[in-house]
Amino acid sequence: MADSAPAAPRESRRLLADTVGIFHELIGRFEQHGVAANSDAPMEFYLQPCVYLSLHLVQMREAGWADIDYDQIAAVSGASALFAYDPGGFEPKYANLSIGMDERIANATGFGYAWTPFSGAEGAWDAIVASVDAGKSVKGWDWENILFAGYEGAEDATGRRVYAIADGPDTYSKWLTWEEFGAWAARMEEWGVAKLGSHTERVPTKPSEEIAARVLGDLVEWSENPPAHLLEKYPNATFGLAGIQRYADDCADMEQFEDFGSCHDINPLWCHRNSSAAYLRRIAEDDLFPDAIDTRLSAAANEFRTAYLYWKQFGLHLTHGGPDGAGTSKEHREEGASALRKALAHEKAALTAVEQVLDGAEMTVAH
Repeated sequence: MADSAPAAPRESRRLLADTVGIFHELIGRFEQHGVAANSDAPMEFYLQPCVYLSLHLVQMREAGWADIDYDQIAAVSGASALFAYDPGGFEPKYANLSIGMDERIANATGFGYAWTPFSGAEGAWDAIVASVDAGKSVKGWDWENILFAGYEGAEDATGRRVYAIADGPDTYSKWLTWEEFGAWAARMEEWGVAKLGSHTERVPTKPSEEIAARVLGDLVEWSENPPAHLLEKYPNATFGLAGIQRYADDCADMEQFEDFGSCHDINPLWCHRNSSAAYLRRIAEDDLFPDAIDTRLSAAANEFRTAYLYWKQFGLHLTHGGPDGAGTSKEHREEGASALRKALAHEKAALTAVEQVLDGAEMTVAH
């Protein structure tokens, strides 16, 4: 029997410097919780986006998917088709974590992905070392998500360090001590999410027309009828257009809601209106469909873009970290509610155009 390869030295150290650089380019350079929106407008910045997707994007760029951006995966994952709101509840905004985003992204882009459970800090350490040695970062759970992109061994296990990247609630790219890493691993086991996600291999993609049909179908269907399992999981949430209407009404209701803001209830959702716009504009420009359909897709893209701009206007009045007292100010609340209602009107117009596309084209929507 041939001798096995020698084990790596206990004091070995490896950092995926390119991954750290990608994180800085997409996220870290803004020095706040956010992400670059798309490749077409590198300075377009989304405040408080879906961290699961932004770190997924880092891993995709790391693996060579250079032409993919946040807007693209927000759309093809199904995330941009969802809106869920429960006053004072932060869970429904994470409904997109329960629609099979990894598989949807893989079908559209070929980026295969899998999650592997770990046991304790040692188990997590072993998985991270193996993956980093293979040139791949690993994603974990935390208050949002966390990415591990390096390790440093030591003769004494307590001297080990792990390189972590995160964006939300805090944005950082730094070495964690073994004590800090162990606390994270214990917390994940306590929460029941002790697993790590990484790229597997390039997998076959589905035709672009089929992906587009699914995105369009979900935009229309989920605007009024979200998946049944999400209704069961979040029974107090209001979804789709009704959710946006409820959010606007609550913004205006100074009697029931003395204070109001755009953070924990819905913070990663409003930027996805623009992700839908970017995706629809791209498929219109790609000439997947006849000119008449492309014209309607462009019209829908413009309406989604305008809806997003009104969400940004709302944010000027009531964004997280905005002017002191804005959430209790009648002027800010009224202006914010007005912007939300205009955003809703344009989203309805966008969906009408998308529905016309679906009615006028032979599209099979696979679920």
